[in-house]
Amino acid sequence: MINKKYLIVYLLMPALIIVVFLFSLLIGLNGISFFDVIKSLLGATDENIVAIIKNIRFPRIIMACITGAGLAASGCVFQAILKNPLADPFTLGISGGAAFGAVTAFVSGLAAITSFFIPLCSFVGVILSVLVVYLLSMYKKFDSNAMILSGVVVSYVFSSAVMLMFSLSPSYSVHAAFVWLMGSFSMIDERFLPFVVFVVLSGIIILSLSGNIINAISLGGEKSKTIGLNIERSIKILFIAASFITAVTVSVCGIIGFVGLMIPHIMRKIVDTNNIILIPASAFAGAIFLPLCDTLSRALFAPALIPVGVITSIIGGLFFVFLLFKSEQNI
Repeated sequence: MINKKYLIVYLLMPALIIVVFLFSLLIGLNGISFFDVIKSLLGATDENIVAIIKNIRFPRIIMACITGAGLAASGCVFQAILKNPLADPFTLGISGGAAFGAVTAFVSGLAAITSFFIPLCSFVGVILSVLVVYLLSMYKKFDSNAMILSGVVVSYVFSSAVMLMFSLSPSYSVHAAFVWLMGSFSMIDERFLPFVVFVVLSGIIILSLSGNIINAISLGGEKSKTIGLNIERSIKILFIAASFITAVTVSVCGIIGFVGLMIPHIMRKIVDTNNIILIPASAFAGAIFLPLCDTLSRALFAPALIPVGVITSIIGGLFFVFLLFKSEQNI
C-alpha cells in the first residue's frame, strides 16, 4: 500500500505547483484570460500577450518557484543539522552577507554601470559571511550553538556596515538598495534563470538524498557515531550545500524572509520529521508559497508593486504569533 504522506508530497504538491503557476500567470495589470495564457505558451495568440507572458510573467514565476523551493529546503536542513527550529539563512548570517554585498554595489556606483554587479557583489558577500561563520564554528567543532552564535554575530556586523554605508550615501542609492533589501522579483535578470534553476534543483536533490544522514545528525553526536557517521564532516558538507543554494537565490532576488523558517515548521506537522520526505516536501511547499506571495504583492495595491519580502514577513510574523498563542494554550 502506498504511504499517504508520499502521495501528498509527490502527487498532490506537484499538482498544486502547476495550479499556482497557471494562476500566477493570470494575475497582473493586463487582463489576460486563461485560454490566452495557454495560447501564449504555445505562441498562438497576440504578440503583446505572448511578450507579457513569456518575457515578463513566466521568468518571474519560475524564479519565485525555484527561490521558494531553495530557501525552504535550505531552512529545513539548517534546522535539522543545528537541532534548532529557529535556524535559517537570517540567523546564520547569510542574508546579512548578501545585504552587505548588494548595498556595496549600489553605493559604489557599480550597479549603475550594469545590473550584473548587484547579484555578483551579493554572492561575494554571502560567500564571505559563510566563510566567516565556517571559520568561527570550526574552533568549536561545528557545535550547533556555536554556529548559530557565529551567524548572529556576523549578521550584526554586516548590518552595522550596511547602516554605515546608508548614512554616507546619496538618497537615490539608499532607496534603490533598500528596495532590493526587501526582496523582489521585479528586477531579476532572466539571464541568470538557467543557472539558478540548475544550482537549486541540483542542491535540493543532493540534500534530499542525504535525508538519512541528516536524520542521524538530528539524533545527536553519540548516536551518530554508533552508526559510523563522521558528524563533523557531514555537517560541514551539508552546511556548505545549503548555504550555496541560499547564496544563489538571495543574490539574484534579494532578501526574502521567513520562507526558510516557516515552511519547514508547517511541513513537519503534515509529513512528520523524517528528512527523507521532509526536505522535498518543504521544497515543494516553498515553490507553492512564494509564487502566491509574489502574486499577492502584484495584485494587492496594483498598479503599485510591493516587494515580496514584505508579504512573506507579514505572513511569517502572524504565523509565529499564532504558534506562540497555540503553545501557551497547550501548557
